[in-house]
Amino acid sequence: MRARWLLPALAALLTLTVAPLVPVAPAVAEDGDTTAFTVADAVFRWGINDESNNNAFAPGTYNFPSAGRAPDPGSGGQVLDDRGRWPSTGATAWQASAGEVRIEKITSSGPVPTTYAGTRTGPDGQSLGGPTVEVFSNHQVVISGGTGEVDPAAGTATIRWEGSFTVFYYSGMTFFTITDPVLEVTPTSARITASGSGYASSMEDTTTWQAVPATPVTLAALTGVGTDELAAEKGFTAETAYLGVRYDAPAGGTTQVRTGSTWGAVPASLLAFLEKVGMASYWYSSGGSGDRFKVTKPVTVSWDARTAIEPEPPTETPTTPTGTPSNPAGEEPPASTPSTAPPAVVRPPGPALPAQAPAPVASTATAQPASYQPPVAYALASSPADPDRSDRSGRPWEWALGFLLLLGAVGITLFDPLMNRLKGTR
Repeated sequence: MRARWLLPALAALLTLTVAPLVPVAPAVAEDGDTTAFTVADAVFRWGINDESNNNAFAPGTYNFPSAGRAPDPGSGGQVLDDRGRWPSTGATAWQASAGEVRIEKITSSGPVPTTYAGTRTGPDGQSLGGPTVEVFSNHQVVISGGTGEVDPAAGTATIRWEGSFTVFYYSGMTFFTITDPVLEVTPTSARITASGSGYASSMEDTTTWQAVPATPVTLAALTGVGTDELAAEKGFTAETAYLGVRYDAPAGGTTQVRTGSTWGAVPASLLAFLEKVGMASYWYSSGGSGDRFKVTKPVTVSWDARTAIEPEPPTETPTTPTGTPSNPAGEEPPASTPSTAPPAVVRPPGPALPAQAPAPVASTATAQPASYQPPVAYALASSPADPDRSDRSGRPWEWALGFLLLLGAVGITLFDPLMNRLKGTR
């Protein structure tokens, strides 16, 4: 008699033990939920600005981002070869991805993994034209794996990403690297901080090549980030402060021009760092024809990679750019490239360009170098940290253990009645 009651009781106990191990679908937070939460695979996305996706003024050179930290080329005045390597060392300098960092090209069909050939074409493969033509390569820096905490009610957030990306100007004549960006939101401000590093060179003496030590910088000041943005289900997109931001250049620097509708500057700490690198005037209005391309793009922060906010497709651009680049004050037009000699280096306002001419980088809108590979599909994986914000899938061993224990509990429950029925048939 005791066994008859013991077995169902044991089955019930096992069922209660198994229940916590069997994954269940969690509730998904909706817009407006101000409950604090943590993130484990947040995504940082930034298109930098149009000038960093543009045809450069020195003939045959371009401006573009790269994943990872570019290795030291050993000397200044170098231009990456047609496979994104330093000609002096053969080391790979340009990368499409590195760790959690990748570079995406935003096309009319959506984002795709980029190629080195894609740094020299428009969103859908069209020619970039001249440096003042409004067609850009349209790349964005994307970093996954961000971890941190968000408290919409308090209006605070801290999310950290690990990884580096490099911004090349003039195909490598000057560049800098940004490492480990951090989102910092308080009730009164929001910004992206990071560490900047690079190399300072001299245009008068290309043998000069000195490392700039890691420097804390404010990469972007964000506007309009408050409780509503932090309580959004997927994340938020915020404008970056640039328009109307004043900058007082140091002695010997290019004076900021504060006229027109696009004058402004990136944060002062970033500019102080870029002054050491030798390319600060490309990050504030300096009076050149490319000033309107320096305005920084919005930053997008998604709470989880699997539900990340997708970028908007590019606005329509001309298939064949028209118009001739102007000759703005302080900027010389690109010289024609003779077939028997390399082009002369043109000095744009600000960056430390070498005195000797680099070898031109061959590129056309339709030609593709032998190293070109078409974009491939890829998938994202994530490890969410909060069930209120994202799906918790459970580990495989938990599923297997839960199933076996549940099956055992059902067997025990049915065992006693079955044995009694068998006894009655004897």
